[in-house]
Amino acid sequence: MILPAWTTGNTILYGFLAMVAISVGPLEYFGQAMMAYSKFRPASGITTRTGMVILYAAPLVALVISALPYLSNPTTIQLMVFASVFIHFAKRVLEALFLHKYSGPISIFTTLMIASFYSFAAFLIGYLNRTPLQAMDAWSYLGVILFIVGIIGNFNQHKALADLRKDSMEYQIPRGGLFEYVVCPHYLFEIIAWTGIFLLSSHLGTFLVLAFIIAYLSARSIRTLAWYREKFKDFPKNRKGIVPFIL
Repeated sequence: MILPAWTTGNTILYGFLAMVAISVGPLEYFGQAMMAYSKFRPASGITTRTGMVILYAAPLVALVISALPYLSNPTTIQLMVFASVFIHFAKRVLEALFLHKYSGPISIFTTLMIASFYSFAAFLIGYLNRTPLQAMDAWSYLGVILFIVGIIGNFNQHKALADLRKDSMEYQIPRGGLFEYVVCPHYLFEIIAWTGIFLLSSHLGTFLVLAFIIAYLSARSIRTLAWYREKFKDFPKNRKGIVPFIL
């Protein structure tokens, strides 16, 4: 793992990132993270499609700005890291525009909060990518594989959720594939994709971004599972939140 120079500024920055990564799980689990969208949407706000496009498009701009010094002549690793982060957010923008079916608003505060975090994360990874690994190694190739598996798996699960809403905008119990085991397989694949990005980047900062995403999505999947169990009395009792048979 590539560690930063432990200047006062970096110590404060990485300490803050570590604190956020540690605290976001409990905050989301107890409903204090104020991520008001999807099943936990507010009564009013902007359209979710608009909000989602904003919060996923902003990181693309941040990533490109941070990567400008090396984009004209990147190394293999730099190209891989940049491409993986760019593909992730570009895919989410396209899904928000053309795939997802939304039934409620998203708060402006939530939109700005998530957009700010993802933009910071994208900028940080793009900036750290200015000093990449010298060459691809075994972990890098594993990162490529995990990213591809994660990005494809995430899209497939998103499409399955969208297909549930072809005839009705009401929430239904997801069926088929990994949905028979967990309520948020799309979160699991997103974690897999970000694990791939971390293995390609190998920077401590990218690891802390991954830790945040793991903690947040795991806690949110537990809340989502509780929501399904409360809404549907016939909800399968053995279904988990994000990891089959475990969590």
